[in-house]
Order: sequence, then C-alpha cells, then structure tokens
Amino acid sequence: MSGITGAMNTALSGLKLFEAGISTVSNNLANVTTPGYTAETVNSTTSVSTPGQPGNGVQAPQILRAASGFAAGLLRTANSASQAASNQASSLTAISNALTNNGNVQTSINQFFQDISTLAASPASAAQRQTVLGDAQTVVGSFQSAAGVINGAVSGAGAVLQQSVTSANNLLGQLAVINKSLISAPNSPSLLDQQQAALNSLSSLISVNALPQANGSVIVTTGGTVLLDQSGAQNLQVNNSTPVPSLTAGNSNTQVSANAADGAIGASLNTYQAGGAALQSLGAIAAIFSNTVNVAQAQGLTPAGTQGGALFSVPAPSVTANPANTGSASITAQISNASALPIDGGPFLLSYSGGAWTATNQASGQSFTPTGTPPGFAGMTLAISGTPANGDKFILNPAPNAASGIAVSATTPNAIAAADPYAATPGVLQSNGAILNSNGGNVSAGVDTVSSTPASGAAVIPASYFGQNLQVNFTSATAYTVATAASPGTAIASGTLGSTGRVLAIAYPAGAASGQYWQLPISGTPAAGDTLTLTPGGSNSGSNATRMAAQWTAAGTTASDTMQQAVVGFGTSLGANAQAAQQLSTATAGQVTTATANLQTVAGVSTDQQAVTLTNYQQAYQAAAQAISAAHTMFESLLTAV
Repeated sequence: MSGITGAMNTALSGLKLFEAGISTVSNNLANVTTPGYTAETVNSTTSVSTPGQPGNGVQAPQILRAASGFAAGLLRTANSASQAASNQASSLTAISNALTNNGNVQTSINQFFQDISTLAASPASAAQRQTVLGDAQTVVGSFQSAAGVINGAVSGAGAVLQQSVTSANNLLGQLAVINKSLISAPNSPSLLDQQQAALNSLSSLISVNALPQANGSVIVTTGGTVLLDQSGAQNLQVNNSTPVPSLTAGNSNTQVSANAADGAIGASLNTYQAGGAALQSLGAIAAIFSNTVNVAQAQGLTPAGTQGGALFSVPAPSVTANPANTGSASITAQISNASALPIDGGPFLLSYSGGAWTATNQASGQSFTPTGTPPGFAGMTLAISGTPANGDKFILNPAPNAASGIAVSATTPNAIAAADPYAATPGVLQSNGAILNSNGGNVSAGVDTVSSTPASGAAVIPASYFGQNLQVNFTSATAYTVATAASPGTAIASGTLGSTGRVLAIAYPAGAASGQYWQLPISGTPAAGDTLTLTPGGSNSGSNATRMAAQWTAAGTTASDTMQQAVVGFGTSLGANAQAAQQLSTATAGQVTTATANLQTVAGVSTDQQAVTLTNYQQAYQAAAQAISAAHTMFESLLTAV
C-alpha cells in the first residue's frame, strides 16, 4: 500500500508542478505587452527521501521573475534622458522659431533700415516717410510677437513642470503602497511587476535610482535626495518665488537638483532657463536697436527744423534691492551707450564691499567695475543715493521686458529726422533767408560725421548755440572765427586752416545725442573777409537718414560689432540649440530602444520559447497523469485480489 500511495503522491506532486508551469506560461503570454511585466518561470526542488527508498517527488513549486536590476536601471536612465531631450527639442524649436516664423525680427529690422536709406535719397517724399513709420510699427510687432512666443514656451514649460510633479507624486504614492504590501507578501511577482512599471513611468519624469531591499521593496532617490523609503514618499513641490522655479521634497523642503537630462521635470526647468535667457537677449537687442535709432534721430532735424525726438520707446532699466540689504542706498540706471551693452542682456548683480561697487553679468559671469561720476559700466550709468553697507546687493536688469514693451513713440511721418543739423553754403545769410556769396576765395565743406570726441584742432561750438544760424568768418587765408549770424562780430570759437583743412565740431544739446559732436571738415583757399554760412538742414536734406541707415551694418554699434551681426548671431545660436536638441532627442530615443531590447533579452517574454516550454509542460503533465492512472489501476487490482 505504501508503495502504491507513495507512487501516487510522487506523481501528484509532479502533476501540481506541471500544472503550475502551464499556468505560468499562460500568464506570460497574456502579459507580453504589459508595462513592467517580467517573464516568470517555475522553480522546484526534489523532496528529500529516506536513503535506499524511492523518491518523494518534488516540493511545492515557486514562481520566479527573470528580473535584471542592472538592465532595468539602464532603461530608466535612458527613459529620463529621452523624455528630457524630446521635451527640450520641442521647446527650443519653438523658441528658435520665434525669431523666424513669427514676424521675423531680422527681416523687419533690415527692411526698416533699407527704407530709411531710400528716404535719405528722397527726404521730401511724404510717402516714403509714411513707409518708414509703417516699418517702425512692423519692427515693434516682430519684437512683441517673438517675445510672446518665447513667453508661451516658458509658460508651457511651467504647465508641464506642474503636471509632471503631480504625476511624480502619484507614482511615489503608488510605490509607497507597493512597499507596504511587500512586507506581508515578500517578493510577490505581481507586486514587483507593478513596482517596475511605476519606476519606469517615474523615470520619464525625473531621473531616479532604485535601491532594492530584501523583501523586494525599494528606496528611491534622485540626485542624492531620498524620494521614497520605508517610512513613505517625500512629495515634490515647485517653488515659484524665483525667476527660475526650483524643486523641493518633503516637509523639510529639501532642495532637489534636476539638470537638463532629468526627465520632463529637468527639461521644464531647463526651458525656463533657456527661455529666460532668450528673452533677456531679445530684450537687450530691442533696447540697443531702440536707443541706437533714437540717438540717430537726435542727431538730425525734422522737416520742421526741430531736433529729432525718440522714434521708439522701451522700458527703462530696473534695479531691485536685496531684501537683506542693511544700507540706505537706492539705485536707478539708464542706458547711456547702447553699443556697450552686452547682447545677452545680463541681468547684473551689483555688490558693494570695501567702499567699492562691482558688477557681475549673471549670464556670462563677466565682471565690471563701475567708474566715473556718476559711475557707469557696460553702457549704463548709475544714479546712487543714500549710503550702502558692506554686503549690499542689487539686481540690475538693463532691458526688463523690452521686447514685449517696445513701442513706436512717433505719431506722424514728419517726426523722422532725416535732415542734417546744418547745411554749409559759401556766403552771408541775408534777412530774407537767402545767402549772398561775395567771397573772393574758395572755401568748401566736406562730408559731415558724428563723433563722441572732437577731432584734433577742431573749432568746438558749445551746445548752447545748437540750432542757431552760424557764420565762419575768415580773417585771413588760414584763420577764421565762428559766430552766430545774429551777432557776426562776437566770436564763439576760432581755428586755422592747415594743409588738410580743419573741422568744425558743434556739440549736441542735452538729450539722446548729448555728449556727441556734429563735425564738418572745411578746406580750400579762402580770402580774408570770406564767409561760410551754416543753416539748419531743410526738408531736402537726407544726410542724417543716411547716417541712421548705416547703423544696421556699422562696426561698433553693438558689443558684438554690428547690429546686423548681433541679430543674426542671436537667431543662429537659438537655431543651433534647437538643432542640437533635436539630434539629442533622436539619439536618446535610440538608446531607449537599445535598453528596452537588452531588458527584453533578459526579462522579456519570448512567445517562441513559451510555446516550447508549454509543450514540455503539457507532455510532462500527461506523463504524470499516466503514472497516477497506473497506480490507480494497481490499487484497484489489489483490492479485487483481496
């Protein structure tokens, strides 16, 4: 009896083993496409039997997962990098397109200067003046449109950041529940599959490391910060109190670092930085363009004979004091030399220590030492009141929201100052406005220029005389005095002609052109008593428009040489960033494919392999069933014999 019973028990243990195997194969095939699922196998060991006696079959089967922590970790790393690269490719492309597909800042500025050049050739054309004013509106629209697109990309990154943090917290909560369940069901295959799926999803949001514990639970960290341990999850929070949001974890608000490759969250933070930098540069370009044109406007005259006013306006520089400052200093700033303003636009950190100010460009790291009275640096002049204390700090933004805040100040086409400040004509101004030329010699004027420093040996006319009719009276063939036409006998400046002539330098009054000089070279062989009259430029003068048009391609108009180069270079750099992000996205997507294939090789379900295994289990099951049937027949025969 014991022999027959033992045989039946042995066959029955095999039957249970093969039944479990068939069930496991069925489960594998049903979950081929289930995220996080790992192929399962049946494991069993032979039961210990008494020496010299027949075997006792097999012990109760165990279900094992074909897991690979290393391969799974590589896939999570690839997931983080790929999702980050994909998001950045989308956002950086949108930022790049802001300068080309939304008004095209470069094209609109180029057209503006081209039409200014056309106006210089036809300064009396009302239609051309209207065209230039329309161009000014187009430039403003282009800047505002580009700023809107970049702001949209940044806002979109903010929405993605918040959504990603919410999703990450939900996944951390799921993992915390799984951890607790694994305490009562250690290394449960179904729980570990759920855990793997949650970790994979979490890795697309932020880069994570999973440290497995003995019972199958995990400790999850990111950048050295614990997000999940046996006590539960540490929820992530977004801190929006700074220009670029930051990330914290848990009730203690532990700082969480997330770089550009750390999933959707890291990509969103990087988009904030990239978008903010793009807006700063775009604002700086808007401020440089606006100030350059306005200065050129102030160097000329309108058809009405008045000095040109501002054609554009942009928000003034802002200075924000650090709340921790202990001194009483207050600072304001203005752009005094747009050509020296860095294209990146800062902002700048002003610090006071040891009785001196220093400034650091937060975009480039370049340091400046404000000098002069009032102090200035990087094309800006500071007005400081009160008394600073050591350690006081201020943030100076030279062009806050300038790209979205730029506007056209001029209201009529005749506000455009195309005329030169003066036209030089040999002879004496008459009461009727005509100029009578009774000169005995020959005197001529050359091509006028504008400079911040008078030429060597120039006869300098103070700004207080700007706009008045002037006379150059030659007292000999080489010597001359300068006076107003109203008081020709009262000299306000004097000079002598040489072999290369000499220059008249008329200072501009207070305003956008303050500190500059309109200069006119004079030469020839005048006779004593000859006169050269300077009268304000009229409606037929386009010399200042010529000078204004040249600002687009003139060397030294920006810190990176020409204004055109600055605009083109800015657009090119954004395009290069977008292209690099797209290439990285393609590369990291390939890494995910490779990592997935590697993990599938170890832990994936092969339908072909499962088919072979199923056939083996079915055959073994049938064999075990036959053994039981044979034992049953023997038992029945024995009972009949008895």
